[in-house]
Amino acid sequence: MNYACGSGADCGPILPSGPCFEPNSLFAHASFAFNSFWQRTKVAGGTCEFGGTGMLVTVDPSYDGCRFDYY
Repeated sequence: MNYACGSGADCGPILPSGPCFEPNSLFAHASFAFNSFWQRTKVAGGTCEFGGTGMLVTVDPSYDGCRFDYY
């Protein structure tokens, strides 16, 4: 998650004041960060491997006021 947030992902929404902070869990925050990284870097050849912890999904994981980007 630190790699994603430091390499192009928009991790502002998972900060304590952000719309995606809750649920406050590593799984939820990593899901958001990995998605943001992938959406922002895939055109330039970015991958979503993350050491085997990332996966592609076909269902939009957005919830309540938390929107996952899709480009």
